[in-house]
Amino acid sequence: MNLSFAETGSPSDSPLLFMHGLGASRQQIVSTLTMLDRTRLITPDMPGHGDSLNFNPSQFSFDYFADLAIALLDKLEIESTDVGGLSMGSGIALNLALRYPERVKKLIVLRPSWLDEVEPKHLALVARVGQWIDEDGEDFATQKLALDPDYQTLTEQNMPVASSLTALLDRRKDPVSTQVLFQMWKSRPFKSLSDLGRLPNQALVLDTSRDELHPQEVASAVAQALTHSQTLTLPPRYHEGKAYQKALNEALNDFLGR
Repeated sequence: MNLSFAETGSPSDSPLLFMHGLGASRQQIVSTLTMLDRTRLITPDMPGHGDSLNFNPSQFSFDYFADLAIALLDKLEIESTDVGGLSMGSGIALNLALRYPERVKKLIVLRPSWLDEVEPKHLALVARVGQWIDEDGEDFATQKLALDPDYQTLTEQNMPVASSLTALLDRRKDPVSTQVLFQMWKSRPFKSLSDLGRLPNQALVLDTSRDELHPQEVASAVAQALTHSQTLTLPPRYHEGKAYQKALNEALNDFLGR
């Protein structure tokens, strides 16, 4: 188990395992979940992200990432915990709950991007950036992205979201950190949306408007499939960052009953 990870809060607080999105790192979570009450926040760098680079990209999948998250809990001697994630991280959380039900208490699904199909269309640009960098480097990827018609449309309609794609070009340029962008795009967190119906966990599903990379209809489909879920729409992350962060922390404190 060689995942890099961070912990905040006190060891005596209730644990929360929370995983970041595709192309990000644990810093995405640590810098956002800053107002949680009585919570031992555990957030790993998933393979190909942050400082977790000693991995084989050919193994990358939601199953593999969930297995590593379980290995981290074992390392920390945590038998069961509340589990959540953002985007890719929410898919890992759902996969983990389905395959290791005894390890999960409450579930938090924040701005999910995957359902039960591989290669979601709204994430195709993320995968392409990884493929372009892997093929011929950052300069080539930068040129390809600028000329991509889907990216051009996105810049016209929602520049803050488009800017999050250009940020992918600033990540580390090695096979692990670039290939993860398209290897995880080819994976899926569960085989059928109906699988979520067997989860007994209380779940909180959070979405935002004005976010083409995390469509509200994906969050809605997840919430409807879960048996015991509640939903909340937060202020748009890319347009109202401070309001989003405040509302998110408040929603988690309320849901977790801290």
